[in-house]
Amino acid sequence: MEVKLRLEKARPEDAEAMLIVHRAAIRGTAAAYYDPDIIDAWAPLPLRPDHIDALARRIESGEEEAIVARGRGGVIVGFGSFVPGGRELRAIYVVPDHGRLGIGAALLRELEIRARKYGLSELIMDATLNAEAFYTRHGFTAVRRGESVLRGGRRMACIRMRKPLKR
Repeated sequence: MEVKLRLEKARPEDAEAMLIVHRAAIRGTAAAYYDPDIIDAWAPLPLRPDHIDALARRIESGEEEAIVARGRGGVIVGFGSFVPGGRELRAIYVVPDHGRLGIGAALLRELEIRARKYGLSELIMDATLNAEAFYTRHGFTAVRRGESVLRGGRRMACIRMRKPLKR
């Protein structure tokens, strides 16, 4: 399946569609790696307006730089983001029916270009168990195993990873 994509900087008004992609990716891809209670805490449904507003504010303020992948009709089929102030790659999410088509790799390349423009020499992240192989294929190395604390205090297994960015 060939997918025509347009990568562009996310706008605050993209926040709801981004969170819909987020939920679909987690519930469709990560669900095989985590218990249902972790999935529910990580990707709660229905979407809450305060979660949408918080993401929109982070994008608008520049606290979080996000790139969206728009497919046919301008529909967002994937996104990724990083926090320039912390060198933190948040993650890359692609809707399951568009997985394994190179969308995640394209998003990661674009995020790395943008991170270099901020003068960042590396990206760090807490990768999920299901995403470790993807990030390893794209030059990240595992630093240590650990846990991320989700909203509400739930803990989920993750892998701290890093990638030096070549100039």
